[in-house]
Amino acid sequence: MKNFINKENLNLRLIQLFILVAHIVLLKWILYTLYEGGVLPFKTLLYHFLGISLYGAGLIRFCAWYYKRQYLKELEKDGREPTLEK
Repeated sequence: MKNFINKENLNLRLIQLFILVAHIVLLKWILYTLYEGGVLPFKTLLYHFLGISLYGAGLIRFCAWYYKRQYLKELEKDGREPTLEK
């Protein structure tokens, strides 16, 4: 646990913290929408679900982009070419 956060991986840990907080915010928004869904007007509820889906899609896309970038940097650092494994 001592080496969980150090100088070399500080940026990675900050991004992971950001992703964790973003997921918690999304979960809170989902729970709010589900709890209040019975009293919200239909149009407002529709906009909430649209926002939740866009937020979730953006979060997934950001995570995929970031970790692919990290993977390619690691391959470049090791001097290997990115290839598909069989």
